[in-house]
Amino acid sequence: MKNIALIVNPVAAGGEALKKYDAIKKLLESEGIEFSTFFSEYQTHSISLAKKAFLEGFKKIISFGGDGTHNEAVNGIVQGAEEKFNKKIGELSNAERNLLPSLGVVSIGSGNGLRKTLEIQKDIAQALEIAIKGKEKFIDIGYFEFKNFDGKDDSRYFLNILSGGFSGTVTMRANQAKKAMFKNIVYLYALLKTLLFSGIPDGFMLIEGNKIEGKFFEFDVSNGKYFGGGMLLSPHSKIDDGYFNVSLFRNYKGLEVLFKLKKLYNGTIIKEKKLYYQKSKEVFIECAPKAMIEADGEVLGFTPLKAKIIESALKVVVP
Repeated sequence: MKNIALIVNPVAAGGEALKKYDAIKKLLESEGIEFSTFFSEYQTHSISLAKKAFLEGFKKIISFGGDGTHNEAVNGIVQGAEEKFNKKIGELSNAERNLLPSLGVVSIGSGNGLRKTLEIQKDIAQALEIAIKGKEKFIDIGYFEFKNFDGKDDSRYFLNILSGGFSGTVTMRANQAKKAMFKNIVYLYALLKTLLFSGIPDGFMLIEGNKIEGKFFEFDVSNGKYFGGGMLLSPHSKIDDGYFNVSLFRNYKGLEVLFKLKKLYNGTIIKEKKLYYQKSKEVFIECAPKAMIEADGEVLGFTPLKAKIIESALKVVVP
């Protein structure tokens, strides 16, 4: 097998990733490590690049970019596995899963929820060393079905978080604003704008045999802990326990949430009486009007949304 495939999103962090690539290249070369670099050229390109790397026999894929790049790398690995073994990722045997390449994560950008969840250092050189020399660990991933922007049925996998309503709109506005604002305040700007100017849809959720109804301000299907530039949205989530932690902000108003921003960042939001919080392996959510959804920082489409956990599906490299 070949050694390392490095997938680089050159436009991550407003183009800073391309500037940092030379430092990464020199570090790898100084260690005498064999690697090949693949540059993504458009949104979703990292999916096909990661799939190509898998099918060409690379034993490790290092994703260098934001959470969206890492998401695409995972989807590419899964597509490669399903093509190679002619079965769904959740149907692979232990022997087959062990043949999958491991995913190393070097994060740059404005979100970096996955990096925080995996407890990987922010410093690029340290993160790269972990990606190369760290230990491999199997984690869960999420599979979900939704409506894409063309109104067609679609599906995808995610690593860290799947969310919708308020967060979907915030993420869309944050992504649109990244070129015009400092990355450390972009999510806060988008959050405040959405709190003040967005409507709240009616919704229902099917989870663990229960039907939950109300005004769905925000819903989060968490596999990891962190989200949206440092919010500790799901402090009890474990990325390898076989469960989602599902949060539902039901019957909240925008201005009401505005006074709870501190709780969103310190993890105490889950103690809110009006917050519905449930561990589950599957969930279904519908809203009227349809709510925008995002996965790992990428806005993908709308509800209805059906998600399920895929246990121990992927190897990642951690400290």
